[in-house]
Amino acid sequence: MRRPRLAVRTAVLSTLLLTGSLSAWYFTRPTTPGADTASVVSDSRLPLYQWTQGEERVYRFVWDDLQRVSLPLPSAGESSTLDGTLHLEGSLTLQALEVRPTGTRLHLALKSLERHEAVLSGQVLLPDAAAVAAHLPQTASAWVELDARGALLAVRFSEAEPPMFRQLTQTLAAELFPTELRDAAEWSAVESTQTGDVEAHFRFEGDGDARLTRRRSRYQKLRAAGGNAPFQQDLRSLTRFERTPEGRMAGVFHDESLDASRTDGGALMSRRMRLRVEFASRQLKPLLATGGEKTIIRQPAQIAFEGDPEVALLRSQADGMTMDRVLQVLSSATSAEAIAGLDGFVRRAIAALKLEPERVRELAVRFQRKGVSPGLRELTMDLLAGAGHAEAQATMRALLQSPAAREHEASFGLMVQRAGFLREPEPETGRMLTAMNAQARAANDVGTERASAYALGGVISHLSPGDPEVATYARPLEAALRDARSDEDRTHALRALGNTGLESVLDQAGPHLRAESAEVRAAAAESLRRAPQEVATRMLLDSLGFEKDRAVQSALLDALDARALDAADLERLRAWVVSGQLASGAESTLLNVITHRLDGSAPIYQMLQALALRPGQQSSLRARIMSLMAQSSAQRDG
Repeated sequence: MRRPRLAVRTAVLSTLLLTGSLSAWYFTRPTTPGADTASVVSDSRLPLYQWTQGEERVYRFVWDDLQRVSLPLPSAGESSTLDGTLHLEGSLTLQALEVRPTGTRLHLALKSLERHEAVLSGQVLLPDAAAVAAHLPQTASAWVELDARGALLAVRFSEAEPPMFRQLTQTLAAELFPTELRDAAEWSAVESTQTGDVEAHFRFEGDGDARLTRRRSRYQKLRAAGGNAPFQQDLRSLTRFERTPEGRMAGVFHDESLDASRTDGGALMSRRMRLRVEFASRQLKPLLATGGEKTIIRQPAQIAFEGDPEVALLRSQADGMTMDRVLQVLSSATSAEAIAGLDGFVRRAIAALKLEPERVRELAVRFQRKGVSPGLRELTMDLLAGAGHAEAQATMRALLQSPAAREHEASFGLMVQRAGFLREPEPETGRMLTAMNAQARAANDVGTERASAYALGGVISHLSPGDPEVATYARPLEAALRDARSDEDRTHALRALGNTGLESVLDQAGPHLRAESAEVRAAAAESLRRAPQEVATRMLLDSLGFEKDRAVQSALLDALDARALDAADLERLRAWVVSGQLASGAESTLLNVITHRLDGSAPIYQMLQALALRPGQQSSLRARIMSLMAQSSAQRDG
């Protein structure tokens, strides 16, 4: 029986807003008057800029920013791409509100905007002057806090400033003022930015140190990569901070090009940023009334998301798709394959269904119409499973028990398995699958029994191990393995149990790693992918030591790839590979294990060396091996 793959799973809660990959946190605290951020400052080079209290300086600016971030989805090999485009041109003002030995506070405002193009995943955010006035009003302002050296400490806002203004001016301030300054001719530092942590080299140049240049060379971490995930990059970045002979800010010129990809070659993010800020005029003005403290404080690298981040992500994923359009496409299509750009349609349709859950019943009406193809009904189940809310699950249960679902038995089994993809299954869904499994077993309906078992395994995997329902749902799966009369029965029972991720799977599947049937041994290996005990990893490595069958070796390696492997595990795997026990045809699966752990360590590099020496390889496989060797070697050399 084929096991279905949900076309699109729920994306991680992450999105773009014009200039950054945005998470969902920010903090606020009251101002501490006179907070001392001073340090010893030389008269020769610092502070970076001189400011006169009350003086307002006007700067013309042009800001072009294009960014694309690929967000991985839980299903392997799938991603959701978010695009942001920003083109702004106009004038900004900087007025010194406070000039102290310990630092400076500047008033930043957008004086005018002659050009205002902002697009997020196809949605125009600033279509007209009214939108600009609402989101980027001239009355809005930020306080830019600089330390005694002139380095950026934080940007402050009040609740009155619109969210878009806060996000844009925070990013703008982070480009206007460095965060790392030293009283030296040149130095290197690691900057923490909204994009990530980046290595940078600074140098004063020109007569009287009139210019500070910053060259960024390598991102150590990228927010878009998540955590410490390895990535490859091509970075070109140069910034010039210009100042007048009197030490005033004359201009900032920033260019950055970044292309980053995952170690498997998949796109991660691309960014092209160009910023030009040049002095235009100045005048002394009365200090503006503050109108109260600005209590929203954001540090330069802090990522903030305004509003409801989940709704924003869904709207971005929907990319203009509505339930009206979803229903129209499903009504006019003769098959799922006939829908243009099917993967993109599914992703957008799931987002639309999440935004309009009350319209889920309209999908049910189309599902039950006579003559609807099996593929379209399976697609409907994909949408319901992807949406996963209470309305979707209730509709899914009703449809799976309807006569229409049974019109094509092979398709029915695939639709039942969609219930196993629900990320937050309701108790009613688990009980329905349990009853369906019992009825199918009593009626000797093998297809439905197996399909419901797979789905039950998926449901269990999303429940807490202490949930009282777990034992109830797992009981028929354990019985199926215990009562299996054939290798085929055992194979399906092991896979269904493996879906659960329960501790008990270890004892139930372990003995079958030495079964006579290669299919059963492979299924036993698959079932240990998610076993929580560390001993499962050792059992899989032990099995590799005596396993000769290519398909079973691939299953064992695939299961190991899904688990955490420490240095000792990788050393055992290296010894096995170097000894020549890898069956011909299993190289690609081993490369997957290596790719997801690629570094310059000896076990990784030596496994690649051993693979490179194997005869009779296809050119594409050899090219992949050599590419990984080059990357590993580069990391070995630092």
